[in-house]
Amino acid sequence: MCISPLTQENLENMKNFKYKSTDDSLLYNKCMSPCLNYLVNFIPTFIAPNLITFVSLCFNILASFISYMDGGFDFSYKLKSSTCIVIGSFQLLYQLLDNVDGKQARRTGNSTPFGMIMDHGCDVFTNIFTSYNVTKLLLVGNDDFFSFSVFFGLILGFYMMTFEEYKLGEMHFPRINGTDEGNFSIFLLGIFLGIFGQDSMEYMIIESYNITLGKVLGLLVVCGGFSCVFNLYLHTYQNKGCKEASKIFIENLPFYGVVLIPLLYIQYHLDFYKDNKWIILGNICLLFARITIDIQIKILTADFITCNIMFMITNAALILILFIPYYMVMFYILVILFIIQAIELSIFIFKRAKQITDFLEIKIFCVNNQSIQI
Repeated sequence: MCISPLTQENLENMKNFKYKSTDDSLLYNKCMSPCLNYLVNFIPTFIAPNLITFVSLCFNILASFISYMDGGFDFSYKLKSSTCIVIGSFQLLYQLLDNVDGKQARRTGNSTPFGMIMDHGCDVFTNIFTSYNVTKLLLVGNDDFFSFSVFFGLILGFYMMTFEEYKLGEMHFPRINGTDEGNFSIFLLGIFLGIFGQDSMEYMIIESYNITLGKVLGLLVVCGGFSCVFNLYLHTYQNKGCKEASKIFIENLPFYGVVLIPLLYIQYHLDFYKDNKWIILGNICLLFARITIDIQIKILTADFITCNIMFMITNAALILILFIPYYMVMFYILVILFIIQAIELSIFIFKRAKQITDFLEIKIFCVNNQSIQI
C-alpha cells in the first residue's frame, strides 16, 4: 500500500496555518464555554491536550462497546436502562473533554497544528461510534432503510462541515448545531430513556407506514445531516458565487454515491443487510474516516484533494455487489474489503502522524516546550 509522504512544502505550510471557526451556539457561548474556562484551571499543567482528546474518544469507544454487548447490531433491541444512561453520560463527558482540550492547549502554550489534526481526527471516529449509539437508542429497527439513514445522517453532517472548512477556510457552527446542541441532546436522550425506558421510542405516529417516534427523531437526525449540505452550498454561494457552489456539488458526487448505492442495495437485499449490517456499515465508516482525515490534513498543509485508490476500490466493490446473487460471495468480498481498508487506514494515520510530529519536533501525549499559534 503506497502512501506518498507529505512534501517539504506541505510541512512548511503547517507553520502558516491559522485555524478559524465561529460558534454562534447559545449553549456553548452562554453556558459550556464559561464553565470550562473555569474548570480548566483545575487540570494539572502536565496533562497534555492531546491526552485529553484521546481520553474523550475512549469514553465514546467504551460506550459503544457496552452498547454492543447489549444487543449487538440489532437496532430493534431494547437496551438496559444502565446502558442508556452510560451512553448519555459518556456522550456528555466526550463533549466536555472535546471542548476543554483546546483550552488546555492555549493555557499551557501547546497549541500546534498537530493538535488540530488530533482533535478533529478523533472526532471522526467519535462520530462513527455516536452514530451507532444513537441508532440503537432510537430503536429504528432492522427491516428498512431507516437504520442506515439515521446511522449516516450524523456522518454526512460531519463530512460536510469538514469539506466546508477546506473550501472556505473556516468552520462555522450555527446557532443550533450538532456539535453543541446535538451532543447535549444525546446526553439528555440517554438519561431520559435510562429512567423511563425505550418504550416511548415505539410510540406509533403513523401506523399505516409503521412510523414510530424513534423513526421521527431519526429523520430529524437525517435532516440535520442534510442541513450541513445545504449550509455548505449556501455559504459557498454567498462567498464565492454559483459557479463554485456547482463545482462543489460535482466534486462530492462520488461521496454521495458511497451512501446512495448501499441504500439502493438494501432495498433489494433486506435479509442480507439485516443479518450482516455490521460489515456494510463498517466498510462505509472506514471509507468516511479515510476521506475525512485526508481532507483535514489537506486543510493543514494547504494541499489539493485528490481521489485515492481506496476510494475507487471501495466504490467499485459496492457497485459490484449489487449484481451478485450469492450472499456468501457478497459477504466475503465485503470482509476482504473491510480488512484492506482497516490496514490501509492504520498505515495512513501512523505515517502522517509520525511525519508531522517529527517535523514539529513534538511528542503526541507530552506537554511540549514550544507552541505554534493556530
